[in-house]
Amino acid sequence: MVVFEDTAPPLSELDIKRVENRLGIRLPQDLKEHYLLHNGGRPCPQFFPKDGDAYDVDCFYSMNTYAKGSSFERTYVMMVHQTPEFPRGYIPFADDCSGDKFLYSVRPESFGNIMFISHEDYEDPDRYVVFLAPTLKEFINSLTELPEGL
Repeated sequence: MVVFEDTAPPLSELDIKRVENRLGIRLPQDLKEHYLLHNGGRPCPQFFPKDGDAYDVDCFYSMNTYAKGSSFERTYVMMVHQTPEFPRGYIPFADDCSGDKFLYSVRPESFGNIMFISHEDYEDPDRYVVFLAPTLKEFINSLTELPEGL
């Protein structure tokens, strides 16, 4: 079972609605449900194993907070509105330890999929966006301790 540590104060439906209004988006239901339970924080365990790699989920972004550092709102604006190479149709929701992003797809062909982007692969479209899991629930439920050998 995954536990979230260092979370921000809990959110209400109204808090999420305010974030959506500020950003001009509608969050998918499962992402909203996650944020009603866990407002950001560090998942424990924190590694997502895939194809011999272990993706380190350092921190989920918190919403409706004005603390320093990454927040859901600041990251969304920075990536979606201010970073031309950021692919369209994704919502960033978490970072790894080097600042690369975990994304929620809102694209029709991959809606709900969890993806990963690495800043080192911006120039390589085949490696820039990597599929991790078909749903947020499966992504979170698959988090584990660092697998041996990695």
